[in-house]
Amino acid sequence: NSLGSKACAALDEMISSPATELRELNLQNNDIDDEGIATLTKAFADNVTLVEVNLGLNPKVTPSGWQIFFTCLRNSPTSIGFLDFVTCLSSSSIETLNIGQNNITDKVLATLGDALANNATLRALDFSSNVRRPNSITAAGWRSFFDCLQGSKSALQEVTFRGCGINEEELAVVANAMNNDSRFVMLDLSDNPQLNIAAWRHFFATCFQSPKSSLEGIFLCKNFWEGADELMADLAGALAYNKTLEALDLSENPSISEAGWSHFPHHLCNKSSIDSMYESNHTLNYLGSQELPPELETLLNLNENDKREVARQKILRYQLVHGDTHMQEFLKMKVEVLPNAIS
Repeated sequence: NSLGSKACAALDEMISSPATELRELNLQNNDIDDEGIATLTKAFADNVTLVEVNLGLNPKVTPSGWQIFFTCLRNSPTSIGFLDFVTCLSSSSIETLNIGQNNITDKVLATLGDALANNATLRALDFSSNVRRPNSITAAGWRSFFDCLQGSKSALQEVTFRGCGINEEELAVVANAMNNDSRFVMLDLSDNPQLNIAAWRHFFATCFQSPKSSLEGIFLCKNFWEGADELMADLAGALAYNKTLEALDLSENPSISEAGWSHFPHHLCNKSSIDSMYESNHTLNYLGSQELPPELETLLNLNENDKREVARQKILRYQLVHGDTHMQEFLKMKVEVLPNAIS
């Protein structure tokens, strides 16, 4: 489709109407230009029902056009010279925004970060397929964006970088942001197979081993090829004591063999002692849609239960029933572990 000025004006009238009950609007791949995005921005600011907007794949919007749109995400009126309408989108109910496959630069990203620092509405942001091109986003741009959010009142919790072609330095910036800002609960880095093993190792250690990370879900589909099984050993080890991550989607990574999956059970249930079993990962319960080895599937299913109950069930299943535990094990046990082991 191609939405010209008349079509955008008609949309403006519909979206701005007090009678509208519109909650989702998909304008992906509609040839919207700077004039159109300016018209729609004002409409979004007047609307109080929209919660999800998709503006992906509209390459005619220039960086200047995106700056108009993002500046209107602020909580308070702001001018950037050519902007003379400043009703803010944060007064609307928009929670999810897709700006994938567009002309986003470091300068535009800085405007977005500054705007979101004062936005208490937008919860999910999708940058999918904003691939590397001349004057595209750099590591410095991402660093500036995440720095803007530090200590702010931003509501942003979910970020998608699917198919963005990010490099090793940019992945490190994302990892540090996830580590230093507890607001983030979901991250999608799928379809970035260009990243090397060293970059992923640093990412796993930074994101999953830190007690400051609050990630509950991460998508890593279609990422791992050469050395995938070896990398799974690092990933599983990084998750050993993680207390927040529930879903790790590793679907569509055919290079992960049974040898790769075999690294996970030990960290979900360390059978070397009752103490170590109690301190294992009792949170992770999803690894994707692919078929998994039976023992791993069993442990993931156990982890769907209440965490204290999970620990008790693992101790009963693998130590008291199938193991050779003696009373000496209970005498050596930490005080806080004992009630859960015998209850």
